[in-house]
Amino acid sequence: MIKMIRFLKYSLVFVLPLLIACAIVEYIVRQVPNAYRFKYEWMQKNAENVDVLVLGSSHTFYGIRPQYLDGNAFSLANVSQDQNLNLFLLEYWSHRYKNLKTVICPISVFSWFGRGIEFGSESYRCRYYKIYMDCNLYPYMILHNVEITDYATAKIKLEKYFSDSPTIDYDQYGWGNTYKLQNKNMDSWNDETEAELAAKRHTVNTWDYYKKNHSIMKKMAEFCKTRNIQLVLITTPCWRSYYERLKPEQLSKMYELTTSFQKEYNLPYLDYLKDSRFSADDFFDSNHLSDVGAIKFTKILNHDIRSLKNGKQ
Repeated sequence: MIKMIRFLKYSLVFVLPLLIACAIVEYIVRQVPNAYRFKYEWMQKNAENVDVLVLGSSHTFYGIRPQYLDGNAFSLANVSQDQNLNLFLLEYWSHRYKNLKTVICPISVFSWFGRGIEFGSESYRCRYYKIYMDCNLYPYMILHNVEITDYATAKIKLEKYFSDSPTIDYDQYGWGNTYKLQNKNMDSWNDETEAELAAKRHTVNTWDYYKKNHSIMKKMAEFCKTRNIQLVLITTPCWRSYYERLKPEQLSKMYELTTSFQKEYNLPYLDYLKDSRFSADDFFDSNHLSDVGAIKFTKILNHDIRSLKNGKQ
């Protein structure tokens, strides 16, 4: 018994400093500015006054610049954000909306078929929603509640914290501002390797998760309908090197399901996937707009949404 007590004491002497060090590192990592906390805090302050909300994944996070939309617009989009998270964020401030009139939700080639972010290679992002956005969709596990459980991302944040001029990867409207045309990788653009990898990454092998995503979208549509909010479905522009490599059956199925859902809830659907108005310089990579392209696209989108409201489309 005495030996056991002695062992526990020695163990505590060894473990306690380690735990304290981990707690300090965790605290530092959480001080690094991030889009998730910024968006949550912005909505906490401004939910009553927001007119337009942009939902979605990286296609809208980088592709729609809310400052060029009519009214007080803000983006709740984030990288790899699935439809379940879109619904969660839309509903979270439901009791505070007073002026919300338009919700923009993207439909990408993968939107109807994704199983959920928690099941993919970017499951580490689940913790950002739990820690910074009060999200209750994921189980209470250390993996989902401690930043430093993912060494790679924690390391990047530590480097940013101790940097002389840390970069902020979003603007005051929630738009992702890092896809600047001047930083475009022309090598991968010209040999189209990025496009091939992106199309492959967005290809699914099953339609099994359609019903789940349809149920989520149904809740979103009904949420908006009961509050007299216009839900606008869009497909963002992509470069031909990307959409030409998409699996034809999947793209066709996406349009089939989107059209069916559109008719079911009498929703507008604006499709810009192959829009010829966009040139190579409007893209950062094959399926994301650059900062220049995002301005161009948002102005076009704003015009089309305005036309919808005026009954011209």
